[in-house]
Amino acid sequence: MGTVHQRSVESPDETSDFPDGSRADFVYIGDTMVVRSTMLPGWSWEKYVKPMVDSDTCPMFHHEYVLSGRIRYVMEDGSQTLAKAGDYLVIEPGHLATVVGDEPCVTIDWE
Repeated sequence: MGTVHQRSVESPDETSDFPDGSRADFVYIGDTMVVRSTMLPGWSWEKYVKPMVDSDTCPMFHHEYVLSGRIRYVMEDGSQTLAKAGDYLVIEPGHLATVVGDEPCVTIDWE
């Protein structure tokens, strides 16, 4: 018989807060990690994450759904993607991310 595991990002296992007020809420279910990120206008991976990791670009692979706002991804080869609410993305390692516009960007990622 099957089992359903349920968790809420409203009660995360851990949270990362950024100096600008942005945050990432992490929930773990078995081998799956789900992250709800709320990034404020002006947030960028280069400004807030790069100083914490040993990489010039994000080394993570993402499955991502954008709930609100807009976010730009720039790959190492210079190609760019602008995502908006309702977009689903598969993002390979080697990218930078920047919130675009004056609205917070909220995403759900899972790995």
